[in-house]
Amino acid sequence: MTMAAIKRQIPFLIGGTVTGIVMSYYLGFLVTLLVNSIVWYLISLIVYKVVWRKRGLTDQKILLMYFLTKAKWQEHTRTV
Repeated sequence: MTMAAIKRQIPFLIGGTVTGIVMSYYLGFLVTLLVNSIVWYLISLIVYKVVWRKRGLTDQKILLMYFLTKAKWQEHTRTV
């Protein structure tokens, strides 16, 4: 389930990275961070509703929980 969520997020990660690089050249880092995040969030919501007919927040929750548990596990192993 996590791999499927990651595969669905890859186009947004690539697109956000490319547009972020181009925009930061012209607009500066802080403006780019805000505008690029909002634009790609809206694009992802539209694509999720049209293509996969579900909300994109479920995938984001799955990925967030996966990485948080992985980070907690790594933090725990460092202290032992």
